Amino acid sequence: MSSKSNATHPPLPVPGAAAACFRAHRGELVNAVAQRMDHHPRIQALLGGNRLRLMDTTRRHHAAFMAEAMEGDDVALVERTLAWVYATYHNQGVSFDFFLSEWQTWQQVIAEILPAGEAGAIQPVYQWMVEHHDDLIEAARHYKARRVSVRPCWEEDYQYIVDQLIQGNTVGVIDRCHGLLLDGMSYESLLQNLFYPAMVDVGARWEAGQLSVTLEHQTTAMVYRVLAALYYDQPFPETDRGRGLVSPVSNEFHEMGSWMLAVSLELDGWDITLLTADTPPETLVATVLEERPRFVALSVTLVGNVAEARATVASLREALGADDTTPIVVGGQAFREAPQLAQSVNADLYLESAMAAVDWARGLGDPP
Repeated sequence: MSSKSNATHPPLPVPGAAAACFRAHRGELVNAVAQRMDHHPRIQALLGGNRLRLMDTTRRHHAAFMAEAMEGDDVALVERTLAWVYATYHNQGVSFDFFLSEWQTWQQVIAEILPAGEAGAIQPVYQWMVEHHDDLIEAARHYKARRVSVRPCWEEDYQYIVDQLIQGNTVGVIDRCHGLLLDGMSYESLLQNLFYPAMVDVGARWEAGQLSVTLEHQTTAMVYRVLAALYYDQPFPETDRGRGLVSPVSNEFHEMGSWMLAVSLELDGWDITLLTADTPPETLVATVLEERPRFVALSVTLVGNVAEARATVASLREALGADDTTPIVVGGQAFREAPQLAQSVNADLYLESAMAAVDWARGLGDPP
């Protein structure tokens, strides 16, 4: 990106006290920004006919992401994420100028709500976003959504599955997958090598404005139905490897990764407790203390929720005690986006896929 001020890239990190202050007040900041933007004289034109609530969730995610980003120095992650936001929402009809007004509003409420010293340390980050608005638009125009490569031998099956998922042909997808399973493909491989890339592709099509958010959600629901139907046809092993616990962290509403991991582990002989999206940390800790699993696996999709993982791991360690050796592992898209954050949560291990997690869990050996 070209430089329009002394800062070619976002001026990160900010002082720790300022980042902590922003994190502590982010709910108040979000509400103040929302109230002002909702009454912006050009808000309908800026939203391109979309409803006001379109940006509500995105604004909360932005605050959580920025709280995490301010404590690190991964400027490439910030620039890439901003380009994604600009590209994705512009493809939904939102004007690029919405974001310029949004960043300027953030500057105003930060100055009014946070103490002067902390606000002064944070303002340069938003000033960079304002000054580099045109650069971010250019980055958005060149943004390419992430996709996952598929082996050539499965390309035809993959394309069929993606197309039929979007068309809503549940029976066709199930029949195709039954054929693959009969030909020797494992259920775990089906998840990892076909359905995971398919869901990434569906998300990329939404980002590009090719699918509505409603159709994206319908497709996700259909995937659950397809995989559940196939799951109960699988031969469940007689091996009893013990109990494990899998859960998204608090504030995380993406469940597909946790679900895929849980069923993969179950088909490998584990008795898995799968907690739901946005499980409160106190509920997770209480469940772990009650069930005493051999391991705990936490899933994080959004970078802004890494702090939730960090807090959950700390709560688990405190509750279990210093002498407890229960492994706590993490995984999910957040750590693929920002691998350096995996170490910051103080987990025992980061596992990049469900299949990697299954292989790792086998290494724990037989239950005592």
